[in-house]
Amino acid sequence: MALQSVCSWDLTSSKELMPRNLCPFPGLKVASSPHVFLPQHSVSASSRHPEGPPPPAHGTTTLAFIYSGGVVAATDTRSSAGHLVCSPDSRKATLIHSHLLATTSGSSADCQLFGRALARECRIYQLRNGYMPSVRGAAKMLSMIMMPFRGMKVCAAFTLCGWDRNGPCICYVYNDGTRISSSNVISVGSGSPYAYSIIDDGYRVGMGEEEARKLARRAVCHAGRRDAYSGGSVDVYWIREGGCERDAREDLVQLYEKLVQEETHKLGTDEMGKGKK
Repeated sequence: MALQSVCSWDLTSSKELMPRNLCPFPGLKVASSPHVFLPQHSVSASSRHPEGPPPPAHGTTTLAFIYSGGVVAATDTRSSAGHLVCSPDSRKATLIHSHLLATTSGSSADCQLFGRALARECRIYQLRNGYMPSVRGAAKMLSMIMMPFRGMKVCAAFTLCGWDRNGPCICYVYNDGTRISSSNVISVGSGSPYAYSIIDDGYRVGMGEEEARKLARRAVCHAGRRDAYSGGSVDVYWIREGGCERDAREDLVQLYEKLVQEETHKLGTDEMGKGKK
């Protein structure tokens, strides 16, 4: 109103001179009220698309369990983005230090970022205290590093397999800071239900190295056979008192054929033994 009085502008005369049907937008109706209301969209709320593209599916199979000599960890090698196989021979295990190995599941970039951050923090801890942190201590470090990223669409899960002053230990850390450290067997990824079915059938406390090797290879092999997002090859890692070692990589298709032949031969031997009795 103050601007109208200064400019000597008569609002009543301006309204009378303005044409009623004047509209710069031909599809928009001008109402008598100062607010313009657009017609509602005809699409129902249930048929609207969510914000942004659908999240890509992350698939993998990683497992770890404690045996008589330490910890054995096994992973597949297929990296996928949705239904696309990006790499058939990637490595899904990161060496944090000489006695701590981390198997990863989720986004490759997120796993590399947090794996490097954990290795740095462990090294700083060693420089300050003169020794590396325990496996549970490293899991707590990783949980503290990942917790600020909760709710930011970070996708990363770590299984820390290590040997410390208390012996072999396995810890699981999820990207929201969740920690699990009271289990002898952990499997993570889209193929974990199939891997658990094999491990639950053959795992026992205090099993030997050769028995543990066969069980780990068989679990990852069957998971890769059943899960569309797992495949490639099998990597088996050993975490003992002397450090970490890795077996030679085996192709999943060839390994599955070998396991089928061994199972067939075993069944035939058992049938022959029953016939003799």
